[in-house]
Amino acid sequence: MITDVQVWPITDDMDLEEVKAAGLSDGDKHLIAPTHFVTKGGQVIGAFCLTSPTVYWWMHSQKASMKDSLLAYQSLDALMRHNRIDRYIMPCEPTSPYYKLLNNRCNVLKSADGQDWTLFVNK
Repeated sequence: MITDVQVWPITDDMDLEEVKAAGLSDGDKHLIAPTHFVTKGGQVIGAFCLTSPTVYWWMHSQKASMKDSLLAYQSLDALMRHNRIDRYIMPCEPTSPYYKLLNNRCNVLKSADGQDWTLFVNK
């Protein structure tokens, strides 16, 4: 074998808990929906998610009230939880009228050094 780095699918709650614990032990890294984990020498050294739980949503700026938006948010949250996804990403621009709603109801995910994220799209 050229390397002992291996990639494994997360198949049960025991795998998931081990992967989450490894992330938390590395500077309190909170993993979002890992589907696979990476081992080296029998230890978890990484994880990745092939199916990112990302929610993109739109509400009409003139026809939807803040109450309508809150009801929509509660519905999408209930649907995600029904699908056993309790942590998901919702991109939102600071100029959006819904930014305040999300900022009050959600945690802001920051990079390790507190800088803005850069999202890359594969070519």
